[in-house]
Formats: sequence, C-alpha cells, structure tokens
Amino acid sequence: MFKFTKKHYAKIKVPKYIFTRIPNDEEGNQFVEQLKKYLNKDRYELRKRGQGLVDGEDWRRYTHGQPISKSTHLRIYIEDKLNDNN
Repeated sequence: MFKFTKKHYAKIKVPKYIFTRIPNDEEGNQFVEQLKKYLNKDRYELRKRGQGLVDGEDWRRYTHGQPISKSTHLRIYIEDKLNDNN
C-alpha cells in the first residue's frame, strides 16, 4: 500500500486561509494593508478574497464568486512561494 510522506505533502499546493471573517469595512481593510506591509514577500504570497454576500444581492449573478465590493467579510490566504519550485 502506498503511503504519503512529508516529501509528498510538501509538493501538494493547498491554499490555506489564515484569517477569516474580517469585516469588509475601513478597519478590516486597514488590517489587510498592515498584513501586506509586513509580509515577507520573498517567501509568501497573500491573496484577499470576499466572503459572504451583502443583503439585496443574488448569488446567481456571481457564479465564479462575488467581487469584494459585494462581500460582507474578507478572507486572507497566505501561500508559501518556495513550494512552487519543488
């Protein structure tokens, strides 16, 4: 039987969200800007995505995900760039 080792898992690129349910308001966006400012960009990549749809919007209009402006919260994904080179 085949067994996964740490070496195998290191090659699988699985996005992980580190922060979730950050309010999509001025304070939440300032927090994200601070994260971007102090992130080690040589090693890590940060992506900001929307989470939750604002009232009055229909999810059917956004089959590939709603824009951040239509999101109630934000989610932050941080990925290791060095795993891409393995």
